[in-house]
Amino acid sequence: MMDLYDAAVALVVAGLSVGLTMLWLRYLSRQHRRRMDQLLALREALHDDLLGTLVLQQKTLANLGLRSMDWRGNWYGSPVFTRLGAKIPTKLHEGLPQRASGSKRMDDRVIHQQFHYDDISLEFRIGLKGLRGERHLFAVQAAEVLFAMIQGALAARQLALVAATSQRAKVGVFLQHDMRNLAQWVQLVAEDFGSAENDAELLARAKRLRKNAALATNRAERMTRALLNPAWQASMSAPLEAHEVPGLEWLDLAEHVRQAAELHHVDIELMGTAHVEWDSHALGAVLDNVLGNVSSLSRERMLKASCRIVVKQNAQHTLVDFETPQLPLKIPLEKLFEPWSSSGPVNKGLGMYQARKQAEAAGGELFAENLGEGIRVRLSIPCKKS
Repeated sequence: MMDLYDAAVALVVAGLSVGLTMLWLRYLSRQHRRRMDQLLALREALHDDLLGTLVLQQKTLANLGLRSMDWRGNWYGSPVFTRLGAKIPTKLHEGLPQRASGSKRMDDRVIHQQFHYDDISLEFRIGLKGLRGERHLFAVQAAEVLFAMIQGALAARQLALVAATSQRAKVGVFLQHDMRNLAQWVQLVAEDFGSAENDAELLARAKRLRKNAALATNRAERMTRALLNPAWQASMSAPLEAHEVPGLEWLDLAEHVRQAAELHHVDIELMGTAHVEWDSHALGAVLDNVLGNVSSLSRERMLKASCRIVVKQNAQHTLVDFETPQLPLKIPLEKLFEPWSSSGPVNKGLGMYQARKQAEAAGGELFAENLGEGIRVRLSIPCKKS
């Protein structure tokens, strides 16, 4: 009987021990989960200020078992070194076998990981000295999550930098073309005034300049704003981003065509007219580049700058045809809208590409076909109901 009694007592004690252990582990796991939630909540802050957030959240990291932590390396050309908590002995780190960059090295006291990007090279070490059992396991898990968050923050920072650089480069290319257009207009005005032979001709040119001044000023102001803020996409020729909704306005096609023709000193034969609800930036980009090309190519070839413009409407579209049958195109028709395909020594091959992208972003189409020795460029503007 005594043997049975002793066995029963042992079983009860063992059961109580297992039960208390399970309760203790449950308490620790819940506590660890709450602290892990606090760590995960730092993701946005890590993206904004990685190193500063780690310093400010030292208490949160210590509660997760990451009481000793340091990092060293290069941060955008500046050497950095920071230590949180007790010093991690260097010999522990050096005594471990060397591995490839970005790998992890672990023992019961140190976790190590390196991160390398274009302008960032950091080495992180986390000391786990004194942690045993489940606390050690929880700390290792927290360190792994922290390293993953650091890698995500650094990768996001790098992607944002690449995107910003790409955006600046794209806007820079478009602005160069816009500035070239404006410079050509200034050159055209200078030649116009220089060719005046008497006061009456000077007065006539001055009146024409006054009529065009507001339009040229508007283009110059948009380019100035884009130069000061490269993320702004209201440059005359810069294509709208996919998420941008063009601002619709009621536009008098005849009035806009005449203004652009006067600006570029092109004689036009306008047949038909219409009012459309469309994006004025897109229309301006098309008129500037089509009529600007007619003007510059005609001067290069010692021809009169002229263009026949035919406006037609149907149930779904307003069609605007720019016809220059007497102005030969020096490049294949299929290359007209290809970027960097130039039709002359002055052109850079971006104007028609940009005009087409701007028209498409506003829901329209711009294409070309052969006409005599020259071409017909057609702008298709959708009706609001279609």
